[in-house]
Amino acid sequence: MTNNGRATGISAELGFIGAMVSALVLGQHTVASAAETSTFQLPLVKISQSWGIPTQFSIYLTATVGDQPGVTSFGVANPGPFGGSAMLDSHARIQWSNLTTGAVGVVDVADRETARQPCACAPAPVPVFTGAGQIVALATAGGLAITISSGFGKFTAL
Repeated sequence: MTNNGRATGISAELGFIGAMVSALVLGQHTVASAAETSTFQLPLVKISQSWGIPTQFSIYLTATVGDQPGVTSFGVANPGPFGGSAMLDSHARIQWSNLTTGAVGVVDVADRETARQPCACAPAPVPVFTGAGQIVALATAGGLAITISSGFGKFTAL
C-alpha cells in the first residue's frame, strides 16, 4: 500500500512540474511573439542619388508595436541601395497621428544604409512613444530627396 501511495504522489508531483514548465514555455512564447510588424499600405516613392545618379526608389516602411506599451518602432522593410557616400543623408520623415488620443509627432527614419561598406541590411528602427490606439502615418522624403508619392500606413498600437 505504501509503495502505491508513493507512486501516486510522485506522479502527481511530476504532473504538476510538467504543467508549470509548460506554462512557463508557453508564457515565454506568448511574450516573444507579442510584437507585431505592419508594412505601410502605400510605399514612399522618391528620387534620390545613388552613386551620384538620380534614381527613383520605392521604400516600404514598417511599424512594429507590442514590444513596449504605447511604443511604435518605425523602420524600413526594403532599404534603398547604398548612395555611394556617407555624406548623403537618406531618410523618410514620418508624420504620425494617434486617432484615439489625439497625440501627433514627427520622426526621421533612415531608409538606406549609408555606411562606407555597402550592405543589403536595413538601418535600425526608431522607437517612438505614440500611445495606444489607432495610428495613421504619412511618410515623405527627407534630406536631399524629392517625394514623388507619400507613403501611408494605418495600424493599432497596443
